[in-house]
Amino acid sequence: MAGGSVERRRSARAVIVSGDRSDLSLPVSTTVQLIDISQSGVLLSSSQKLDIGQRAQLRTRVGPEPLTVQVEVRRVANGGRAGHGSYKLGAEFVALDEENQRKIERFLKVEP
Repeated sequence: MAGGSVERRRSARAVIVSGDRSDLSLPVSTTVQLIDISQSGVLLSSSQKLDIGQRAQLRTRVGPEPLTVQVEVRRVANGGRAGHGSYKLGAEFVALDEENQRKIERFLKVEP
């Protein structure tokens, strides 16, 4: 290191080469309000703006049952008064497994 500092690292630094930077993101957590749910996705209200195409893990309850699913943001709209940082997010379920699909169907009382 420059400036006469002693290097305490036990191994050399590794350079990460990636053409797609999307796999280098850190997980971020935010609280959202579930406004609506359908068999194909959800409408959320959030104080944090997410980008179209961004994927996230949504953890909520549908009735008495916990639901953890992957969603992809498809639509973002300003959901509040100007300057209040409220957004409406339309998100689609990604690779919904049978168990979670059944939970949503039971909640919506929809026959498969």
